[in-house]
Amino acid sequence: MNLRSRYSLIIGAILICLIDAAVLLVVLPKFTGDVSPLYGLNSYPDGYDQIATNLVEGHGYRFYPDTARTLMREPGYPFFLAGLFLLFGFGFTAVKVANMALGVGAAWLMTCIARKLSNSKLLIFGSPLLFLFHPGTLIAESRGGIEVIFTFLITLFMLTLYKAIKANRGLDYVVSGGVLGLAVLVKSTPFLFPVVVLAYLLIFERQRIPKLAMCWNVVLMVIAMFVVLSPWILRNYFLVGRFVPTASVLGVSAHAGQYICSHLSSDKRWLDLDRAAARERSKRARELGYPFQDGYYQYFYSSDDEVKFSSYLLKGVIAEYQNSPMLFIRCVRSNLFNFWFAGKTWKSTTANLVVQLPLLLLALIGTALSLRNKKLKLIAPMILLILYVTAVCLPILAQARYSIPLIPFLSLLACFALVAVQRSAANLWSKLYMIGAHDDRAGKRSIVARADSNEIEMQ
Repeated sequence: MNLRSRYSLIIGAILICLIDAAVLLVVLPKFTGDVSPLYGLNSYPDGYDQIATNLVEGHGYRFYPDTARTLMREPGYPFFLAGLFLLFGFGFTAVKVANMALGVGAAWLMTCIARKLSNSKLLIFGSPLLFLFHPGTLIAESRGGIEVIFTFLITLFMLTLYKAIKANRGLDYVVSGGVLGLAVLVKSTPFLFPVVVLAYLLIFERQRIPKLAMCWNVVLMVIAMFVVLSPWILRNYFLVGRFVPTASVLGVSAHAGQYICSHLSSDKRWLDLDRAAARERSKRARELGYPFQDGYYQYFYSSDDEVKFSSYLLKGVIAEYQNSPMLFIRCVRSNLFNFWFAGKTWKSTTANLVVQLPLLLLALIGTALSLRNKKLKLIAPMILLILYVTAVCLPILAQARYSIPLIPFLSLLACFALVAVQRSAANLWSKLYMIGAHDDRAGKRSIVARADSNEIEMQ
């Protein structure tokens, strides 16, 4: 790349950052009154700010100063928020700016992944723009949730995974496992993804890499992940005497998902059912005699009670599905839709459909074109991650914000379709140009021939 091209890239990147900041900090706040009730702009979902505030104020890792130390939330984002609160106070602007920086970082990582897939400038520079200005990304950057930081970490993990697969070195798998551990500290979803990595290696790399080396590399990845997770795991073990590698919220999520699925109808909003599920959990906790502080979550005065209640809820959900397999099938089918489109209300769900469906269709077309061009091996890690994350949510709980971290990979796949359109248009233009040039040459020859004929007649 010459000096002029570098300057152009730097200026372009600065302009993109300025536009992103203007949209996030100036344009979106003007629509807060219309959008905020649908998507919770300028708010902290799931109580992450409560834990971060207690950390800053010296009360420890808990939701309220008088409740027990919690295992309900992975520590990555609360500690990140606590750092922001210590440095910049409790205002929301710093959170937005940090989210924007993480979003831009994820976009840059996408360009690095794209260079490993193709030399098309549309793919390399178009897919990050598609991600950055996707409404889901902008809304996520306007909230105090885990979506943006998790997106950054899982995109970084994908880049390190591509590098590890290509180099086939143990150190690269250690790095990839360490990044995966950081991602799991934010959200536990990719905890079992190394199993999928091993499956990928066995299918696509069996002729290049010995099976023993594949297994050893994945073991190194898992070890590195657990080294990163070990402080959290040890803390949980000393707290409740159990192996809790991620968070204790699984039972709560499973109960919420089952309750919403079994009660959902056209005259009931997702949000209302979610709140009704919370009231049902509080009722059960009282019946079991647990002391707790009421809310959407049940905030227990004993860490052991929190874990026991989550386990009780999970067992109840499993028993219900065993008694009614059709309910399980219906919930999985419903969650497949919810994962990509479901909002808190029917209005937000409709808006999500309008935004998400075109990207999904383009990604499917891009995948099909890649298969036709025999590039499945190149895109398989991204496809497997998308399928894995979706599959993890299907039997538990799903809503559209869970799909936000997959937008970078959907954007990359969608741009394969756009690259095909670009090349088809270029080929068509080239053919039209050739036809026009041929006609021009034919016309000139005709003029010359007529002139020669006239000169002969005059003679």
